[in-house]
Amino acid sequence: MALDIYAKQIPSIEIGRMDNATLLSYMNTVAGHCAADATMQAKLGNIYTAFAASANNYDTVYNPSQKDLLTDELKRLDDIRDKAGTAWHTAILAATKSPNATKQQIALQLVQLYKDYHLDVSDEYMKQTTNIQQMLQSIEGDATIMAALPGMGLDEFLTDLKTKNEAFAAKMAERTAGTVGKTTGVVAAARLDVEQKYRTLMRMVNVVSSYEGGGVLDQFILVMTAEVEHYKQILARKGVSSGSSSSGGGDNGTGNTGNTGDSGNTGDNTGNSGDSGESGDSGNTGDNPGTGGDSGGGDDNGDDNNGPIGDAE
Repeated sequence: MALDIYAKQIPSIEIGRMDNATLLSYMNTVAGHCAADATMQAKLGNIYTAFAASANNYDTVYNPSQKDLLTDELKRLDDIRDKAGTAWHTAILAATKSPNATKQQIALQLVQLYKDYHLDVSDEYMKQTTNIQQMLQSIEGDATIMAALPGMGLDEFLTDLKTKNEAFAAKMAERTAGTVGKTTGVVAAARLDVEQKYRTLMRMVNVVSSYEGGGVLDQFILVMTAEVEHYKQILARKGVSSGSSSSGGGDNGTGNTGNTGDSGNTGDNTGNSGDSGESGDSGNTGDNPGTGGDSGGGDDNGDDNNGPIGDAE
């Protein structure tokens, strides 16, 4: 069968440069998309099941104290944050009906930002925290919007959402700090395995797409492409290179990043020079990811000072 050079491909992302909690969140997200796509499962067979088992194992060994993390206090703070987010959304929607054209335009911009950052109270902790932070950063970076908020009565809603998000993030950081140093050797081994299984899965999805053509895996590829871009934004906020967007390179290639080390709460201090597609990696010096705990679906909530909640934005 001829190679379909126009087939869709999943772009690469440097998973080796993710800290442990971000990797956990990403792998859980990928596993969720895999579980929802019967066509991909049928095409990839044992490659899919091997990845799914490895992702589940990484989640299990990384969260031995999950019961401790999911405390009533965290749930309470998350509920409060969700209510603040809903109140913000309701307020900006109401403002779009203002008879004042200028205020209406500002409100429409705020509604669009809300949509752009996909604020959803059902999202996992890390994703929800990061998306709120990114939306707030965009709003606060626009002088025109910020100047208009008080006159529209929206400033107090924005401040409330920011305060509630920061309170939740701070509590999660406090709770995850208690897991630093636990079973680090086991976590490192599980991490290495899930990284390898992920690369194999992504590479073979792209191979099947190229050789079978006909858009057989297009839906899965489109969903995965959106997730890759989302996590590239997370890495960019941490100042971490996220890899080339070309389909054959980076962590969808055949190379390994050598992330077998775990150095507690030191954050992400990698020396990777980036993957080079099918030829493997060049210049890897290893990864020293943070080992902060994670919640449920995998929340990157403060395992290091460079994570989403560590950003003072």
